[in-house]
Amino acid sequence: MSPLPKLKIKLPGADREEYICTLEEARNIIKFDEAIFMVEGQGVHSYDALVNIASQDMFRDREYIEVVWLHMVDGG
Repeated sequence: MSPLPKLKIKLPGADREEYICTLEEARNIIKFDEAIFMVEGQGVHSYDALVNIASQDMFRDREYIEVVWLHMVDGG
């Protein structure tokens, strides 16, 4: 079994900095209740959902999967 891909997290902001981490490191970095995350075009709302996506056969041979960190905007 090949290892799961690392995450390439695109941080919010105009310059779109990237942060690379493992899934295990992401457990302590990504705060799903504070932001919206898109993983390979799919909305992700929990660490378990992130692991499920990363575990899919189509991502197994990739070095990275892309995670886009979007700000949540309160108010109306």
